[in-house]
Formats: sequence, C-alpha cells, structure tokens
Amino acid sequence: MGRNDQKNTPLIVQLLKSVSEQPEFEANKESGKITKEEITGLRKSLTKDSGRPYSSVDNIVKQVYSSWLTLYQKRKKQKENKEYFLNHILKSDIELVEESNCDLSTIHSKAQEILSKPKEFPKEITTKNKNNRQIKSSQKGRKKQHQSKDENKNIKKSNIEASLTKDDSKSLTDTLYEIHRETENILTRCAVAYLIKNNKNISNLEEENTKKLEKRRTEKEVEIKRFEKQIQNNRLPNGRDITGKIYIEAFDNLINQVPKDNEKCAIWIANLLKKISPLPYPIHYLYGDLSWYKTEEGNIMIYFNGWKNYKFQICCNKRQRHLFERFLEDHKIFKESEKSGEKLSESLFTLRSAQLLWQQREPNIVRLRGKVKSEKGKLKYASPSPKALPNVQNSYLHWVLLF
Repeated sequence: MGRNDQKNTPLIVQLLKSVSEQPEFEANKESGKITKEEITGLRKSLTKDSGRPYSSVDNIVKQVYSSWLTLYQKRKKQKENKEYFLNHILKSDIELVEESNCDLSTIHSKAQEILSKPKEFPKEITTKNKNNRQIKSSQKGRKKQHQSKDENKNIKKSNIEASLTKDDSKSLTDTLYEIHRETENILTRCAVAYLIKNNKNISNLEEENTKKLEKRRTEKEVEIKRFEKQIQNNRLPNGRDITGKIYIEAFDNLINQVPKDNEKCAIWIANLLKKISPLPYPIHYLYGDLSWYKTEEGNIMIYFNGWKNYKFQICCNKRQRHLFERFLEDHKIFKESEKSGEKLSESLFTLRSAQLLWQQREPNIVRLRGKVKSEKGKLKYASPSPKALPNVQNSYLHWVLLF
C-alpha cells in the first residue's frame, strides 16, 4: 500500500537511531537537553530533501528525545539524591558525634536552633562562606584569575540564597538539604543530617535503634540498585515498527529460543505486545503555514501552504463557530500586516500551530479536533473535504487536523 510514510516515517525511525549513535549524545544525556539544530544537521546528512514534512521530522525527533532525556535526568537525579542521603545523611548518632567532635546534646541544641529559623540559615551560611573565602584569598595571595572564579561562585551562591528566600513553596526538607550542601561548619552539617535522618524531629531517646538504622541503609541500597538498573535498561527511542519486523522477530524468539534471563524474556514479550502502527507520523504546521477563507455560502475553509488542492471545511455548532471566526479574522490581520511591511508576530494570535494526523476510520466520519489556549480540549470540530490524500490507496485512511 503506497503511503506518505514510505518516506516520512522511515526517515524518522532512522533519525531516532542516528541521534543516539552520535558521540555528542553522552553530553546530551549529562545536560538533559538536545537542540533542534543538532537534529536538523543530522537529518540533512541523511537526506537532501527539504520542506515542511522534513522540518516536521526534526520537531518530532526533538520532542521524542526531549521527553527521553527528561526521564533519564529524573531517574539519575533520584539515584544521586538517594546516594547523597545514604553517604552523607544516614549516619548513626555516634558517627555524627565523632565527626562534629561535640556531644549529642550540642548537636540537639544546634538542630533546635536551625528549626527555629530555617530560612535565615542559608543567608548566614552564604555570608560566612563569603567572608572565609575573602580571608583565605588575602592570606594566600591568589591571582586575579582565581579571584574572578571565586566571585562567580559567590554570585551562584547568592542566586541560591535569593531562590531560597523568594520561593515560599520550598519545603523545610529542601532547605535542610541546601544548608547541608552549602555550609562549611561541621557542627551545622551534622545537626542538619540529624534532623533529616529523624524526619525533622529531635529524639529524646538516650540510645539509638541501630537495627532500624541498618534496615534503612539496606532499603536505600536496594532503591539505588533499582534506579541503576532502570537507567542501564532504559531503552532508546526506536520509532514505530512500520514493517512489523520487530514483532515477527520477537514472536520467533519466543517460539524457537530460550531467553538468557528474565530481562531478555521481558523485552521479547514487550516487543510482541507493542502495538504496530501502520500510519505515518504527523506533520507539524506553524500559524503562517495555514490559510483561512470563507466561501460564498459562508463556510469557513482552511488549507496548508504547499497543499492548496486539499481543503478542510469547518463543521461545528454555534458554540464553537466564534473560535473559527476568530482564526479567520486573525488570518486576515496577519496577511494585511505582511502587505503593509509591518509583519506582526505569530505569537500574538489565538492559534499558533497545528498537526496533520492520520487515522483509520469508517468513511465520512472524520472530524477536525481543535484546541485553543483559552478553551483547551473543549472543541470537537470539523470534517475534511472528500478528496483523498496523495498516494493513499486505502479508502479507510483519513486525515485529522489537531489544533
């Protein structure tokens, strides 16, 4: 069956694979970000074709990897936080006494002081750290280059302090962790560790329950290993199985082979249960790519630049029509601004972008679904003209426009 996905979708699948094979991808994983320019450059190395479908490929791949990197960073941060808790916070009272070189009552007193004014402590810590650095800097006679680095560090710490004082939603636990990371005072650090370990409470028990503490350590070690396993087994985006190759391979493996372990078996089963989508990926359009007009009968119509022969007719009830009237009015204003030489920004208009999607449905029941900034998810809307998509031979394959 000849369809547009013979070019668009295989290119996306190939580009998804190529992104993770680049040497820069490790840096992307560390930063948690990937730019559209990186993806566009890689896509241009795979094909010389250009146009809206190909820039849409860049958008789709960026969205997929941005989501993947966000999840990767989230799991990595969770793992690092648990490691920090295990290595620096979850210490016995005896270890805290030895580290601070103070008795437990002194640690209790310092912890009570911190609880009485938790928001003021980061400010005091920043001031003390700054003064200590200035004293050490004058004693050692550091060079100007090193001094500038210290100033940059102080600026960063002042930004942290500002965020702590401005963000009223910051929890007490977050503030305690911030104090623990920033303070150079050993007693303060130990007192904060004591508070976090005891859920911000000061225990009156003379002797700590060591068995309970060891159990907590074991639990954290198990959680850390679980996150390590999730990070290692986090599969890279591989796109749609448009040919069914992955499905057939998984089916063959489960029938004719014995998996090495449970993880391998789980992967085969996941590939077998994964839904095969024979439809092309959507094509993204910006506001400037859409053209609106009204027929003599009063019907509102829309078409895409470059696809002028394929027009949509807006079909909706009276409650939603005013929104499409607004889109039409905005389009007229936008075109008039282009003619006058003072082109308005597209971000000023109600509608900013749209996606051209495909769905397999019964004939003549396809709808145009809309979504506006002020009326999210409350529209139902429209049907396309009866013309078929180019190269689409399946009569049950229709397009859908999503605003």
